[in-house]
Amino acid sequence: MSLPEPRLIDPATVPSLRWGILGPGWIADQFASTVRANTTQRIVAVASQTPGRARAFASAHDIPVALSRYDELVERDDVDAVYIANLPSGHHDAAMLAINAGKHVLIEKPLTQVIAQAESIFARARARRVLAMEAMWTRYLPQVDVARQLLDAGAIGAPRLVLADFCQDNRSLERMWRKGDGSPLWDMGIYPIALCQMVFGEPDLLDVRAIVREDGLDAETTSYLGYANGARATFTVSGVVDVPAHALIAGDEGVIEFGQPFFAPSRVGLAGKGFNSPMAYWVDESGIRGHGGLAYQVNAFADYVGRGLLESPLQTHEDSLACLRVASALAERFGLDGS
Repeated sequence: MSLPEPRLIDPATVPSLRWGILGPGWIADQFASTVRANTTQRIVAVASQTPGRARAFASAHDIPVALSRYDELVERDDVDAVYIANLPSGHHDAAMLAINAGKHVLIEKPLTQVIAQAESIFARARARRVLAMEAMWTRYLPQVDVARQLLDAGAIGAPRLVLADFCQDNRSLERMWRKGDGSPLWDMGIYPIALCQMVFGEPDLLDVRAIVREDGLDAETTSYLGYANGARATFTVSGVVDVPAHALIAGDEGVIEFGQPFFAPSRVGLAGKGFNSPMAYWVDESGIRGHGGLAYQVNAFADYVGRGLLESPLQTHEDSLACLRVASALAERFGLDGS
């Protein structure tokens, strides 16, 4: 049993965009590092509203321009695209600022926690004829493309079940426990939600069991999604315990299983039906690990800009909105709103 090779974009074949970064935090640090190491893109400016932060980030990543105001960055003629990496509560305003200045935008996930804000971002981007893309980087990873090819080829028959877990003790991560800027469901749960959406689309039925803190934020959730064709998905997200990040897609004729963690560069396996059926693997031997995998979405983004696309074919605007609708509905089940 052999698995297909991933269909990867050659970084040398896409436009070398000039990037600006809004919000130089931890994820922006990972982004900047892999952009330099694994793409032909150029980061030309960074802006932070925290005094001194942009200058320190620019020095660490050899970025020529450090600014203290977002509007100064988006108005620069030497910036083609803007990576929105500030806290989720600030995504809408930062994205709209960049879009109104005519810049393409890559917006960290979750895009927003308010669906109307996400809709307004996409509507404005279409009106301004710029690409707006949620940074759901897992959609662009090599092993996910292999899985997508297997699904399209019917290698496991009709997919019937997705199981996934993303559990990590993040009690010391302050931003995850501020309403509007995270919670495990919004920050971590968006990964299994996006996987389920890629495989099945939007559910007809959903339920959740949650461990809720005194402040109303979820500490841990186990969610069930049901679909009109009888397919189902179950995933557990925890911000208080560590569990290997596992995911699989089971069908009538076999199973696709991702390496751990499923949301970063790893491997993917295919097995047929039956107990102890042997599994064949495609293994990522690129040497790109962890959040270095952000490079794949950056290369895809540049490719889409070069082709004049206004949304990602691998995660359309409607795909992003569908994931946000699921996250919002689950959150509402235990009394958490997205504001």
